[in-house]
Amino acid sequence: GLSALSLASTSAHAAAQKVVIAESQGFSWAIPYLVSSKNLWKSHGIEASTLQFTSGRLAFDAAVAGKAQFATSTDSVVGLAGANGVRSYIVAEFTRLSSGMVVVARTDRGINTPAQLKGKRIATTLGSSGHYFLSRYLSLHGLTLKDVTVVNLRGPDAVTAITQGGIDAFAWGWDAGQQAMEQSAGKVVQLLADGLERVFVSHYVLTANEEVVHKSPKLVEGAVRALLDAEAFYRAQTDEAIALVAQRTKSTVETTREGLSNVKLGVRLDERLIDDLVLNGEWAVESGLTQRPSQDLRQLYRGLVYPDALRAAAADRVTLSR
Repeated sequence: GLSALSLASTSAHAAAQKVVIAESQGFSWAIPYLVSSKNLWKSHGIEASTLQFTSGRLAFDAAVAGKAQFATSTDSVVGLAGANGVRSYIVAEFTRLSSGMVVVARTDRGINTPAQLKGKRIATTLGSSGHYFLSRYLSLHGLTLKDVTVVNLRGPDAVTAITQGGIDAFAWGWDAGQQAMEQSAGKVVQLLADGLERVFVSHYVLTANEEVVHKSPKLVEGAVRALLDAEAFYRAQTDEAIALVAQRTKSTVETTREGLSNVKLGVRLDERLIDDLVLNGEWAVESGLTQRPSQDLRQLYRGLVYPDALRAAAADRVTLSR
């Protein structure tokens, strides 16, 4: 009797699975930040450490390279990687937004309207949701990426570059835009984004590398349950949650609250995600970032979404057609 009991207790201690999460920066990642801040992994038998990156693309690359089991990323990154034959799975979406990305520009370079971006030097991170956003934003105003010079910079570097005058504009997160406006003594303005939701929705997702999905489905389910716990915490204790996200992003509570008012938080997997992955894939092919895959894009991306973990945790959050 006793030996069986002591065995059970030691195996419970051994059961905490150590994982590494590659995380991106910005208030749009509020849900996974809250998982870390409140250590919501723990109740699902997960002991997590985080690696921090400046974009979802860099976080995703780290997980694909095996430096992490999970990454917080965006549909644009998965869309491009998937079209290039990289097999890493979306296990849950936790945020979507249209207005969380902005184009800011220097008025002293003669840019007050989106049409005036023509011929200008605009920074974003190549192959990221910012790059995709810029192409969609330009399309609203009769321009394409060929009409501008795209400068490949990380978000923090774009803020520095626009403040110092090295670039004319950048396309990146709303919080980076706020920083650039604060630091530029009135020379940088945010350009209008009317009608953006018609052409651009960005999905913030938790991805898991292939090995984790195939070998540790219970671990994936635990991670997804932790996201659901974080969402519930955010809804029940919004003020505390916003304060924790502000602390994490080194922003003010006011800026964080305003930023989060523009996003739709919620753990889910639905057809709109697949629709936007397909748009991302088409864009990647048209932009010359990848060859057209032999497989139909919709089938390809449906195969890169792994719904079983979320279905087990909260079946009503999965509305994908089978």
